[in-house]
Amino acid sequence: MKIIVKKLQGGECSLEVLPTTCISEIKRQICEQLHIPVEEQKLLLLGRTLADEHTVQSYPSIKDGTKLNLIVKKPEGLYEVSVRYFKKSGMSDAEAASTANRLLKVVQDKFNKLSWDDIDRLCLDCLLDESGQSRQSGEQDTENEDMFSL
Repeated sequence: MKIIVKKLQGGECSLEVLPTTCISEIKRQICEQLHIPVEEQKLLLLGRTLADEHTVQSYPSIKDGTKLNLIVKKPEGLYEVSVRYFKKSGMSDAEAASTANRLLKVVQDKFNKLSWDDIDRLCLDCLLDESGQSRQSGEQDTENEDMFSL
């Protein structure tokens, strides 16, 4: 069956799915077509969030031609992720916030010490990693390989 995914900020895509297709698979297909990371997607049907582990057939109102709404969630920043991690490690809210602030300071200090060439290489590595590629052998810069370690 064909479903249409409409992004609330504009844009849409059509997907071919089976009744046994998981919502998480639909999100993966959306990622391929609209280039929106799965973790930033929230799919809605009639205002209700669809659960990743459920299948299309779990939602009887999804039929051929159904439109799902896609909300793009703002990705969490380093601070929020760090606080959550430190709290899971047993820290109190105040300790986790304080430790996350110190981590951000260390990252900022390290980044400020990088040269423009270092930043250029770091950006290239991030882009290559995002596209599933890596530098060719022999391209590694051993001179500054420890520059990026925190």
